[in-house]
Amino acid sequence: MPPSPQTGTTRAQFLKRLGGAAGLAALGGASYGAVRLAGDVTVQRPVSPASAPVARRAYASRRDLRPPGVEVTGMPNGYLLLSPSIKGASRVAAEPGALIVDSAGEPVWFRPVPDHDAVTNLAVSRFGGQPVLSWWQGQINSTGYGQGEGVILDAAYRQVASVRAGHGRKADLHELQLTPEGTALITCFPQPVDADLSAVGGPARGQVLENVIQEVDVRSGRVILEWRSLDHVPVTDSYHPVREPFDYLHVNSIDLTPDGHLLISARHTWALYKIHRRTGEVIWTLGGKRSDFSLDRNARFSWQHDARQLSADTISLFDDGSDGPLRTESQSRGLVLALDGATRRVRVQQTYERQHRGLSAAAMGNVQTLAGGNVLVGWGIEPYATEFSPAGRMISDIRMPAGLFSYRAFLDRWTGMPAAAPALAVRAGRRGGVARASWNGATAVTHWRLYLGQRGALRPGPIVPRSGFETAIPFVGSAGAFRAVALDPQGRRLGISPAVRA
Repeated sequence: MPPSPQTGTTRAQFLKRLGGAAGLAALGGASYGAVRLAGDVTVQRPVSPASAPVARRAYASRRDLRPPGVEVTGMPNGYLLLSPSIKGASRVAAEPGALIVDSAGEPVWFRPVPDHDAVTNLAVSRFGGQPVLSWWQGQINSTGYGQGEGVILDAAYRQVASVRAGHGRKADLHELQLTPEGTALITCFPQPVDADLSAVGGPARGQVLENVIQEVDVRSGRVILEWRSLDHVPVTDSYHPVREPFDYLHVNSIDLTPDGHLLISARHTWALYKIHRRTGEVIWTLGGKRSDFSLDRNARFSWQHDARQLSADTISLFDDGSDGPLRTESQSRGLVLALDGATRRVRVQQTYERQHRGLSAAAMGNVQTLAGGNVLVGWGIEPYATEFSPAGRMISDIRMPAGLFSYRAFLDRWTGMPAAAPALAVRAGRRGGVARASWNGATAVTHWRLYLGQRGALRPGPIVPRSGFETAIPFVGSAGAFRAVALDPQGRRLGISPAVRA
């Protein structure tokens, strides 16, 4: 989270520190000197109105960025990490990509992707002992699988590593999980395998998609574990209609269990599998046709995503309850299950539903348990994410424009200091004008100061509080050259834009 403008710094203290700051020699030797804030130090952000979010945002200083508008109702505690993608043939003016927004729905960082590419699983992770951003990027085909690779950026938004599948395979969109050991858990793009499908009403000489998961060492690319589904789960366990190639399993998440093994979710068998991390053997199955546990009636789930083992006896998941054409539940829900290891019985510990506006998500979705006990539910193919209290009360709600979705949504803390410089655009006349400053990904900026004048001799101009992704800085008088300086709450210089001529 960015430091609060008012934390430990009064307006008078800010002015005092700013006045004593070192001069900017690069700006013609001008110093901060005595200044006047063009606005108050404490910036109050209004909660977004309950209206449809704008299709896209546009910025004079970054015309190359067109992130979607995001509406936030309530005040989530953290940054929202989204991977907006375009649904089907929808015509949406915004670009798909990796997006971080603040609690007011304002973009903090956006990285668009090339045409025909998509992003999933944008998350704050750790790699090499440092916080990083990680995501999957690639192309998605009509079966709902992707071919691409993982991307890892440091806090300066520089790529420090890639995650690629081994053994000639391609990384799939469904999972990218970095582990403390410097490895990554990934799903792989499945390949058709010849199989006898007569037991499920298909041809004796048919084809089935075999799901493959891998654990790979990120730095070396070495495959530590490769798990192939047909060695462990028969096609007869599937609830999915038989079509060739038969997508009988559809693994969509991998998680580390507290005892060091793996938990995977298989959408088309309505089951979770605990997998031995070294041998790949199935330790137990929860749900589906051959469950090792008995599930209370309301604990049963179908077409699920994103299973996470929170402790030895609790598991969270997103219960879609729908495959689009096949709808087995009235609405989707976030779900936390309590497991009794002795009796092998599973009951519901908590459910999370949008009660006043129930949603049925035909695909995707996730459940994130937050540090303070709250829960964020991403509604998958629907353009929503909702924060709940531990008891299931809605705290905040996030909406993207119609026609967009985010495979998963996360709420987290992040500190970014871009290696790239701030950006500035100026519209000037004889008596003044407006400069617009932005710094894609910077989280510590609370104020902007404009320098203006003639090339090589810029004088200090107005200071204004940061206001969203792009801040307008009005100025008076004529000038031919401008720079913008990003400041932190103590008035320290964080970055300087290139000079701009009006």
